[in-house]
Amino acid sequence: MLVEGMSLADLIDAMFSAPLPHREAIRAITDGLDDFTISPDLGRMWHLRYIYDDQPGSLHVVDLEIATPSGTLVSKDIWLRLAT
Repeated sequence: MLVEGMSLADLIDAMFSAPLPHREAIRAITDGLDDFTISPDLGRMWHLRYIYDDQPGSLHVVDLEIATPSGTLVSKDIWLRLAT
């Protein structure tokens, strides 16, 4: 899947179903983003945003999105392929 490509949302779902703590899954995803070719091209400036659970004061990350100068991309619109 990673060679052919997958959405960031699919990667998040797969990592959340893995038998590891939720915060470690998020850390693994964010640490591993440099290993992927990201589409669409984000340009030089972008910022990763964490989406938290609806509970007040929650630090439970449930999704990620990427903010760029031209707009924000939600995880289902971000395509990842292993860098070659």
